Amino acid sequence: MATPGAPTLQAIASRRMLERARPRPRKLSARLSGQERTVLRELARGSSTEQIAELLVVSPHTVRTHVKNGMRKLDARTRAHAVAIALSEGAIKFEPRPDA
Repeated sequence: MATPGAPTLQAIASRRMLERARPRPRKLSARLSGQERTVLRELARGSSTEQIAELLVVSPHTVRTHVKNGMRKLDARTRAHAVAIALSEGAIKFEPRPDA
């Protein structure tokens, strides 16, 4: 016999199903590509567009495209804002360059 005022088994099951079905907020950084993450990590290290292009063996235009796409995906207003979001969400880690 159920205790008066206690939730029924059906109510408990319904609540759990709703909790599982509810979309969970995803991290914005989950949408970043590997190259976008690499570019943001290099920006965090203080590298310029040209330095990142040399490191990745791509053109500076390609680096700017990765930055722009990363900023759009993160809904960031500046490069620094994009780096801050990526760092705070754990998408990138700040590690000094091995040669520094």
